[in-house]
Amino acid sequence: MKFPAKGVDDMLLRTMRFTREMNLRTKLLLLFTLLILFPLSLQGVITYRNFSATVDQKTEQFTVDIVRQINANLDRLLKDFERLSIIPLYDQMVLTILSKYDGEMGSATWASSDDYMKMKLYTSANAYDRAEIRGIHLVSNSGIFFSNIDSMAVDLVWDSRRDEWFEEVDRSDGAWVLIPPHHPSYYSVAPSDPYISVGRKIRDPDTLRPLGYILIDIKLDAFRNILSNLNYEQDSNVIVMDGQRRLLFERKSEGDPSTYDDLLKHNQLQPYGTNQRILLNGQPHLYVQHYSNYSGLSVISLTPTNVIRKESRELGTFTLWFAALCVAVVTLLAVIVSYRITRPLIELKKNMIRVEQGNFDRRIEVYGKDEFGQLGRGFNKMTEEINRLFNEVFILGIREKEAELSALQSQINPHFIYNTLESISMMAIRGHNSEVSDMVSALGKLLRYTIDKVDRLVPLKEEIRFVQSYVRIQQLRYGGRLRVEYDIDEEVKEIVVPKLILQPLVENAVYHGIDEAEQGGTIWISALRIEDVLLITVRDDGKGLPEREIEALNEQLRTLPSYQGYQRDDRSGLGLSNIAQRIMLIYGDKGELTVDGSLGQGLAVTISIRLVETGGETHV
Repeated sequence: MKFPAKGVDDMLLRTMRFTREMNLRTKLLLLFTLLILFPLSLQGVITYRNFSATVDQKTEQFTVDIVRQINANLDRLLKDFERLSIIPLYDQMVLTILSKYDGEMGSATWASSDDYMKMKLYTSANAYDRAEIRGIHLVSNSGIFFSNIDSMAVDLVWDSRRDEWFEEVDRSDGAWVLIPPHHPSYYSVAPSDPYISVGRKIRDPDTLRPLGYILIDIKLDAFRNILSNLNYEQDSNVIVMDGQRRLLFERKSEGDPSTYDDLLKHNQLQPYGTNQRILLNGQPHLYVQHYSNYSGLSVISLTPTNVIRKESRELGTFTLWFAALCVAVVTLLAVIVSYRITRPLIELKKNMIRVEQGNFDRRIEVYGKDEFGQLGRGFNKMTEEINRLFNEVFILGIREKEAELSALQSQINPHFIYNTLESISMMAIRGHNSEVSDMVSALGKLLRYTIDKVDRLVPLKEEIRFVQSYVRIQQLRYGGRLRVEYDIDEEVKEIVVPKLILQPLVENAVYHGIDEAEQGGTIWISALRIEDVLLITVRDDGKGLPEREIEALNEQLRTLPSYQGYQRDDRSGLGLSNIAQRIMLIYGDKGELTVDGSLGQGLAVTISIRLVETGGETHV
């Protein structure tokens, strides 16, 4: 989310204002709390993130190792079954009995009890002490069914064509095959749980003629026992499927839907050897898959991410509780420390308020020899000295005020001067002496303009009117020898500038550029705005200065010391240096005074001031 720049500035201003308005005790309390909690919180966050990442990596690697171990255990189990399925090929009795009942599948009717007994003993011996085996069955080509299971529980004659899964055994051509979970039809009572079968077509070793089949029915408990012997996460799902992506076994919580069906439906069964994060039913899972080159089985592990991060969450909960305890302890310590530190200052503040109200007899108790104790002793000494000076200076101050009042009363009222000049002007008009009247009026305007503070800012048009009054007096003095031309843009007349910065430049041009010239000269006064810079120029066509002196003068104007006062210049009134310093003091690096010209071509003095737009108005 992006905040407007103005909104961010307002928020920062409110925060700064709130911080300034807080008392010292609150600031210390806040400072102590932040100084302790910030590194503690930073360390906690970094530790938690590193621990969480390490736990995730180790859990992920542990899951990969477990899946590989599951597949290795399955390989050992299936190799054992493969050996069981190939043993009949080396037993001549089994081969002889199977060859006796050759024929088309389903054509057999019976077998001798002696053959049933021999085959039962053989299959029972191989199934002995193998709890994971439900039954070992030998089937002739014609359908005679020999098994280690009681004859009442299975059919004595079985037509394999009734079971589609048997076609895969028939097509195996002597290789062992693994049949996914199914319900064989040769059991008299259908089993509640399906079986996984290892099957093989039995051929005569000498002639390779098909003699029958061997089927080994394996309980699903064999897979469950493999998982139970491993320290595997109980909330994880394990899927075992063959090379054709048929489900052999799935371990899931009771009542939960099949994860294998969800993966198959969303086409999320990944290639072999993957180890990545997937989204299943809206929940992130760690997907690990391992493929066995021997059996062609793939073992898939799906572990919810929240299970992997269980230890991380426990650490996060512990960290939060520990942080809350630290906040409480730190806040208590900060309150105690800030109270002890600020108590002398608060006492000093109360006494200073009473001193401000005129009670100079206040004294504070000195706490120790530290800085606060020094402040207390200094405050007591200060109040004693103020009390003494107040008694001494009070009467002296009254007497000085009385002396100042008497001096002011003895001064000539400026209005008396203005009225006198007006009277002289009227007398000149009655005497038909207009030049004297103009000079007196111009002089009055000069006096009125200069009587105010010299550092006051005025609109540029008022400064121009003052210069015009001054020029009028000089033109009466010099006659036609002095010519002045004005070029003032209308848009800059309302811009405020420092008072009395233009007249000294004109005066300098008159006395140093025009005064000594017999034919007189011209002064050009211009003011214009170029982008955000106000340029005011006073130029004359007088004798000018050499280029070396102009460079030295500009360097002097640029390097004026900040403490230089308004010194008089006998040649140029206030002087260029004083005007340059006034501009520097008022505007800093946003104002500048420069001199340009050449010998015999006159001088041009330029004031440049950078303008600032605020609220639709222009200021300097």
